[in-house]
Amino acid sequence: MPYVPQTRHIERVRHAIEARGLRPGDGASARLVSSYRRSLEEHHLDPGATVGPRILTSPELRDIRHREEPVLRASGQCLSQLHEMVREADYCVMLTDAAGVAIDYRVDPDRRNAFKRAGLYPGSCWSEREEGTCGIASVLLDREPITVHKFEHFRAAFTTLTCSAAPIFGLSGELIGVLDASAVRSPDERESQRLVNHIVRQSAILIENSYFLHATTNRWVMLAHRNRHYVETQPEILIAFDERGRAVAANRRAKECVPGLDRLPCDGSELFNTRALRLLDARMGSDAITVRLASSGEPLFARVRQPVLDARHPQSTPVVAPSADKAAIDEAGMAERRRIVNALTTAKWRPIEAAKLLGMSRATLYRRIAKHNIVAPHRR
Repeated sequence: MPYVPQTRHIERVRHAIEARGLRPGDGASARLVSSYRRSLEEHHLDPGATVGPRILTSPELRDIRHREEPVLRASGQCLSQLHEMVREADYCVMLTDAAGVAIDYRVDPDRRNAFKRAGLYPGSCWSEREEGTCGIASVLLDREPITVHKFEHFRAAFTTLTCSAAPIFGLSGELIGVLDASAVRSPDERESQRLVNHIVRQSAILIENSYFLHATTNRWVMLAHRNRHYVETQPEILIAFDERGRAVAANRRAKECVPGLDRLPCDGSELFNTRALRLLDARMGSDAITVRLASSGEPLFARVRQPVLDARHPQSTPVVAPSADKAAIDEAGMAERRRIVNALTTAKWRPIEAAKLLGMSRATLYRRIAKHNIVAPHRR
């Protein structure tokens, strides 16, 4: 670990706790001071320690990475893009799980050893209970982005590091990880980290949205923006609907912009001044639609992504396993079921083509598939 003057750092931390703040120029907030106090008084950590973080064994890390596969799949491209933006300033990029364990990272190969000596490495553990005040630990506790710059770290071992971290949330608002960009060498001025902090926050949102889209492949998803020119390239509002036109999940930006999404599920007609099921009939890409918020009449420009028919998703409602109680289906229902199965067979189980053969919208076809418990033979 890098050498630091331990005695001076211990005095700095104790002064901050006793004075409920740091000396002018140290740049710490009440949030950091509270963490100092917990690190010292609750976790009984030594601010003068120069030992790096605990590193998991390869089998332990492998088990965690297997469990976090959905997050890893959604974040890979964003991690690489973020690293490309900050690598020239000698940063590495890390992704942790909701416990603060680094499960993925990006670093220049010729700088890997330097970052590893600083503890920035897959399998490193960054909870406040173990390492005290640092960027990842603060985000885990407060769920807010932060920059922890050099001497603002609790442990002397990390006082040459600069860390900007931001939370990543799941579909239900639960914390699923932390995105972090760290440098072992950076300017002394805290303001020099403002841009990196902003980029990390934006990248965390991109990972959230990617995770959202991966997790809702069995739903209709409305991708929208308040500016029509960004609908195709940078949709900021994501809302998932079930086969009945009810909104069942939404990303953070959607909850900020669309009143009513704080209580899910809710009918789409409560959100927009149009029939909910009309949203599900829009064809992706070719049918850009304009909807207006029910509360204000403000327009949103959107497109709709159709669900993937896959019985392997247990939460999927458009396609479910065949019912054992087939005797309850009346003759008319059986006739309709046969007609739909025949159309799907003719169309090689492509819903768009089958809907055309049946003379109905795709949304209607999906509802009939769910109603009659139809599953493609290759999905059984």
